[in-house]
Amino acid sequence: MERKKILEIKGLSKYFGGIKAIDNIDMELYEKEIVAIVGDNGAGKSTIIKTISGVYQKTAGEIFIYGNKANINNPSDAKEYGIETVYQDQGLIPILTAASNLFLGREKIRSNILGKLFKFTDDRYMKNETEKLLDQLDVNLKDINAPVYNLSGGQRQTVVVGRAVYWGGKILIFDEPTNNLGVKQERRVLDLIKKLREEFNLSIIVISHNIAHIFELVDRIIVLRNGKIVGEKLKNETNTNEIVSMITGVVVA
Repeated sequence: MERKKILEIKGLSKYFGGIKAIDNIDMELYEKEIVAIVGDNGAGKSTIIKTISGVYQKTAGEIFIYGNKANINNPSDAKEYGIETVYQDQGLIPILTAASNLFLGREKIRSNILGKLFKFTDDRYMKNETEKLLDQLDVNLKDINAPVYNLSGGQRQTVVVGRAVYWGGKILIFDEPTNNLGVKQERRVLDLIKKLREEFNLSIIVISHNIAHIFELVDRIIVLRNGKIVGEKLKNETNTNEIVSMITGVVVA
């Protein structure tokens, strides 16, 4: 059975003055697929995801979602196409609760007269929705009313992911998802990414320096060097030495 193509990039380029951060990138992402983009610092990994997610405006090239050309000029455009990005810095407001962060900028207004006149928020609804979502993601917070700065790094990551899933994300992009996490938290994040593919039917792009995590998670690996794709391999048809060799340009024995 032919796989459904969710995302296609053709000739994507982003220049900063005379510097070609990424140059003529072609890549595809299929339904329920996890793809890794790997490369050394400065290879262009972050530029690709920031261009797809609307943080940067592309210099050249085209992006297609479900076969239709997508006009992505800012992060709001990307979200309209179902593209959600989980960055290393997570994008949470530390003093707010998980529910307040989940509904940040999209708060539920009460349907009664107070809501209509004074825009009072429906805190009970938002709390209940957050609890249901976190339960679906197998996340148990000791205190749902606590500010997120009290949560572990892995739990904060889950709140960000939950927000993306709740608001209709179909393509999730993870930028170094296990960076600065302890071993136990790393495991929870890796298990969560697998769950998102298997149970929520999402297509996922992962950027990571951790080759072991890459080989555990993904189906396909795309290697960047100096802003260009220098290799693409199915995980089951390669090994860590080959991928490291492509990243560095040096043969690893």
